Amino acid sequence: MVATQCLVVVQPYASLIAFGCKRWEFRSYESKKMGKIGIAASNVGPWPTRNLELNKISYLFPRGVVLATAHLVASFFVTSEDLKKKLTSPVQINLHGYSIVTCGEPIGEPLEDINKAAADRNWHSFAWVLEDVKPLKRPVSFERDGRSTWVTVDIE
Repeated sequence: MVATQCLVVVQPYASLIAFGCKRWEFRSYESKKMGKIGIAASNVGPWPTRNLELNKISYLFPRGVVLATAHLVASFFVTSEDLKKKLTSPVQINLHGYSIVTCGEPIGEPLEDINKAAADRNWHSFAWVLEDVKPLKRPVSFERDGRSTWVTVDIE
């Protein structure tokens, strides 16, 4: 077991990272951390998306566990214009036994959400770029104090 800094992400986005094609995690600030991290599914309820099908099932996705490891390799400012340039054809992915349609890599989020953000001239965020994402063979539970972005967990 190795103590690993894990990025806490709400569902369904944690699973979209761990098992899908989401390689940009959007945050309101730039990351100062780089290197190998874990992807931890927050223990709070799922975040609603504009995709009604995904909302119906995301409450079934695991929470309070580390789902994957990844390398956080960059963090940069993005605007709605940047999103438009990265829009791809829809892709079908499998999340916990459910078939979901999302925007392809690197965005990997529901098309309805990305189209809305791309149409909003005021939308902006920081993209935290994740590479070499590997799902864990078995999720690892964690305890979290408060609403911090990071949690340290012993994972293999």
